[in-house]
Amino acid sequence: MVDRLSEENKQVPNESVEEEYVLSPEEEQRLITLAETILKNWEVTVNQIDVVQGGQMALVWKIHTSEGPICLKRIHRPEKKALFSINAQNYLALKGTRVPGIIPNKHGVLYTKHGPFLFVVYEWIEGRPFELTVQEDLEFIMKGLAEFHTASMGYRPPDGIPIFTKLGRWPNHYIKRCQQMETWKLTAKSMPEDPFSQLYLAEIDPFIHEGRSTLKRLLESEYPAWVSRLKASPTLCHQDYGTGNSLLGDDGQIWVIDLDTVSFDLPIRDLRKMIIPLLDTTGVWNEEQFHVMINAYESVSPLTEKQKEIMFIDMLFPYELYDVIRERYVRKTPLLESELAEAFEYERIKSGALNQLIK
Repeated sequence: MVDRLSEENKQVPNESVEEEYVLSPEEEQRLITLAETILKNWEVTVNQIDVVQGGQMALVWKIHTSEGPICLKRIHRPEKKALFSINAQNYLALKGTRVPGIIPNKHGVLYTKHGPFLFVVYEWIEGRPFELTVQEDLEFIMKGLAEFHTASMGYRPPDGIPIFTKLGRWPNHYIKRCQQMETWKLTAKSMPEDPFSQLYLAEIDPFIHEGRSTLKRLLESEYPAWVSRLKASPTLCHQDYGTGNSLLGDDGQIWVIDLDTVSFDLPIRDLRKMIIPLLDTTGVWNEEQFHVMINAYESVSPLTEKQKEIMFIDMLFPYELYDVIRERYVRKTPLLESELAEAFEYERIKSGALNQLIK
């Protein structure tokens, strides 16, 4: 099973690798039996079923049929959210966008409900993940994101399906995170023997201040006006774009997969989520890589200077630091003091570089 996961996870998103969870033979057989039950709702002749992904998150199977491989997936999202994303993917595929097409069931429905979950059958896309240390791949993946954003304009979910949007909600996200970082000071004070917590107390205040200052700058920027304009014709953001959710297909084309998390938002939210964590892995601010990514995106979908300013402001918020702290105090992961020190240092480096760009 480990070998199969290694071979096939090119179709699986980052969030669902699940620390290479290894199924027992009994668990694997149960999942194969489940797939056999679900597939009775589709007109397919099944030759073989491979479990690509098991565990607690979304389940994924590669189904070998008489007409070639297809993908069966159990959506690990609340039903209303799943319906928004399923219909978004179908909209994009029917437009010719390079996302896996959805194969309707016997009744012409895009999904089958089994218990509390929705199951969907997709085209199987063969290809390889992008290697982000290679500049050509880095440019490809950013161009694919721009093409996805451009193609998504015009999507509206069918009647009766709620709209999932984050348009205009960034200020609330900033406020909530700043409040949590303040609250975690109380947690840190209760752990006087913990080096991580003592470092947190000694150094967190300037970063909370940076978060609040970022909120002020966002509200004084063109952000409210851009949100207002985009509400008339919103853009879908993937919200989890990266090497696990994109492929360079065997056809030489860029494919975007796993659209479960899509919602309406400013397109630059996906850029921030793609660029900032990638630069964080280097320990330095790689200005050349930063501009390569943005320039590749803009070669397909140009941004105005005001829009880029909003993006740089959003990038200023200490998201990566927040995630490290949350990992320690919410998920109870025993992180080292050095890991927090590295997160603080990256935020300082990032702040200096972005403030120069904003000026």
